[in-house]
Amino acid sequence: MSTSQTNTMVVTVTATVMDGSVVRWYSSLTSAECRDEPVVSASRNGVSVNTYLHLVPHEVMAQANEAFEILRDSSGGYRGTPELVQRMATHRRRALGASELVPVEYLKEDRDG
Repeated sequence: MSTSQTNTMVVTVTATVMDGSVVRWYSSLTSAECRDEPVVSASRNGVSVNTYLHLVPHEVMAQANEAFEILRDSSGGYRGTPELVQRMATHRRRALGASELVPVEYLKEDRDG
């Protein structure tokens, strides 16, 4: 994965019953919409990598580790809250249970306009 691939990765943040918020990095929009296995995911339990580690951009690993620390520490209340990881998202589901993802900027325009 090159730096240009880092910029095209799709990042989602979703709430789960077992792990709380989970941040997922997908290689493409299609991969994310089809709910394929993400390249990297982070939750309060740790960072999971689903490919060869040398293929994951350093920036993605840094973000994933930051997300893990925020989510892990949010239970103690001193470092941050899960809302801080929401800023990492590049896309969100248009509606609950929907497969279609829209860019975060698009959703902000809908709320503001």
